[in-house]
Amino acid sequence: MNKFVISAFISALILGSTSVFASGNVESAVTPIRAQDLLNIMSCKDKKAEDQIKDRIDGTKISCGEVTKKTESAVNANAKLFK
Repeated sequence: MNKFVISAFISALILGSTSVFASGNVESAVTPIRAQDLLNIMSCKDKKAEDQIKDRIDGTKISCGEVTKKTESAVNANAKLFK
């Protein structure tokens, strides 16, 4: 009975750790973008660079040009990965 419990525990440990390793969260090639910046990018999608939007997190007014300049390198790097 002890061998069965030990083998069940070890197999659960191995199966659990392989799913964590497969997620790639530690060594991901995707450039991280803050959620605040991602929401602002979505708000500026159909707007000009000089248009102003209200930030969805802290409520400040920012221009879409600032948002695209701030996140341009990360967005371009991630776009290259998924082509």
